[in-house]
Amino acid sequence: MTGLRISVLGPVRVRYGGREVAAGSAQRQAVLAALALRAGHVVPADALAGLVWGENAPASAGAVVRNHISKLRAAVGAAGGDAAAVLASRGGGYALDLAGDGLDAAEFDRLADAARRHRECGEPAEAARRYREALALWTGTALSGVPGPDAERQRERLAERRLTVLEDCLELELGLGEHARLIEELTALAAEHPLREGLRALLMTALYRAGRQAEALEVFADARRVLAEEIGVEPGPELRGMQQRILRADPGLAPPAPVAPTLSASAAPAAPASASMPASVFAPGPAAPAAPAVPAQLPPDVGDFTGRTPEVELIADALTGDAGRPGATVVVVSGALGVGKTTLAVRVARTVRGTFADGQLYADLNGTGDEPADPGTVLAGFLRALGEPAEGLPERTADRAERYRALLAGRRVLVVLDGARDEEQLRHLLPGGPAAAVLVTARSGPTGLAPSLAVRLGRLAPRESVEFLSAVAGRARIAAEPAAADAIAAACGHLPLALRVAATKLAARPAWSVAALADRLRDEHRRLGELRVGGLAVETELRRSHRLLPADLAAALPRLAALPVCTAPEAAAALGVPEPAAGEILAGLTAAGMLDAPVRGHYAFHDLVRLFALSRPGAGARGAASVHGARHLPEASKRE
Repeated sequence: MTGLRISVLGPVRVRYGGREVAAGSAQRQAVLAALALRAGHVVPADALAGLVWGENAPASAGAVVRNHISKLRAAVGAAGGDAAAVLASRGGGYALDLAGDGLDAAEFDRLADAARRHRECGEPAEAARRYREALALWTGTALSGVPGPDAERQRERLAERRLTVLEDCLELELGLGEHARLIEELTALAAEHPLREGLRALLMTALYRAGRQAEALEVFADARRVLAEEIGVEPGPELRGMQQRILRADPGLAPPAPVAPTLSASAAPAAPASASMPASVFAPGPAAPAAPAVPAQLPPDVGDFTGRTPEVELIADALTGDAGRPGATVVVVSGALGVGKTTLAVRVARTVRGTFADGQLYADLNGTGDEPADPGTVLAGFLRALGEPAEGLPERTADRAERYRALLAGRRVLVVLDGARDEEQLRHLLPGGPAAAVLVTARSGPTGLAPSLAVRLGRLAPRESVEFLSAVAGRARIAAEPAAADAIAAACGHLPLALRVAATKLAARPAWSVAALADRLRDEHRRLGELRVGGLAVETELRRSHRLLPADLAAALPRLAALPVCTAPEAAAALGVPEPAAGEILAGLTAAGMLDAPVRGHYAFHDLVRLFALSRPGAGARGAASVHGARHLPEASKRE
């Protein structure tokens, strides 16, 4: 324990052993905040200067940083701390060592994560309490008054994180019957964030449950007007769905039944001596049934979600619409590695969650991993989240599935099954009744599900790719070098996973120009190696996908990589197999996400998949020589 505590969720404050430590000038606070938000990691001196000044760092930036570090050490030392241990010089940079509770932003994340775990375990009251503890750490605008590009990015990130946690907390508290208390808070928040539709939906719910239906509908009308005036769009599926539910007096919007208090014998009111009522009037009646658990297992949304507007609306409408089906609505989202299926699914699920008042279940099925999730284990987690005691769960998967479907019968629940391997893994996880809806993501769409809607995700459009880079690396930085940003997007093949790695790499290296990264990605022989930051690497994900390929497809992959675009006859010639067999191989690689779907009979590799395939044994001289080849798809394939 260093005894040092730093607050960034408001004005920057420093305390050591309970004593206030002067944080110094705004620029010194910027240096301290940059190190605190990367506590335990060495930040190179030039990178630290870039975080504080951006690309306009003065020639004397290094000396100024050293001076600020010296003054911070002196302040900590004056408070009785070991300045050299707390703020250490290591490997040409600086590292700030903080204990687990030394940074309020880290404490906020810890409490929010604890709240999420309580939600997943069906403990909404405890979850709401933890959320409120986390939110109480905020004392104003994060990093208030701190200058510099890094501080601005961190301010935006932390503000988005706070709003997401606050929405989750308010949703839980509404589920606990606290709608009357929350109306004032939600009204203020909706006014402060007029474009945030989730807050509007929560306010509509609270007003409706308080018997103020007309005001709830007025919130929708105001949201429609503001959205049209500000950004020229209509309300999204969540708000539209809430309006329709209010108009038809959906029973699912009714306030939750209050839990009757239990009175002890000593606390029970005594009957008056003159009362002639029978004793049975005062005898306790049968215990009120416990309110069913309302699971809320959705992962947090990402603040930098970009594009995919048509897909979000299409999927949201399918999940919330009345399809007149005998069973649950099932939507399947498929697509190649790194195309953003999970991110899209979470965005859609959080968009429509207000329509599923009985809860949301989520499971990562790890279908592309070495150990796919066992359906019986997933069902056990679902049943616990739905209020079933762990000690009473059936042993057999089929029996657990039966109880799961019985619990969901007639309940408006959304089930998100992320990363499914095949239909066998999904079979026991699908609810039976029409009130529920299921959102499945998979590398290739399971063909036996007969989904209500199947969506195949492709790459982002070029403009969406640049917008993605801007959202992560900073808008001003990307806008200053548009040609280099376009080059990075192209080198990433407009694949969200690769774009995230590239953008994160830029964000972590503020001293780099955008053109510097574009130059590093231009060399195809080193591109996969460059698309790596921290624990995230495109090549690692490609290797994981490659391990799952059947032997015949794995053997064919590097040999086909010599043909960046091919037809079945060309593949047959390259592989030395009959054309029907080549067609099956091409179809198998497409289903596995290693080839793009054919356009007029032409199959194509994604650029990064092809570079990976060319590095595999068996690519041969022809494959290696073709890295710089220039064959192209027919024009129709370029449509985004």
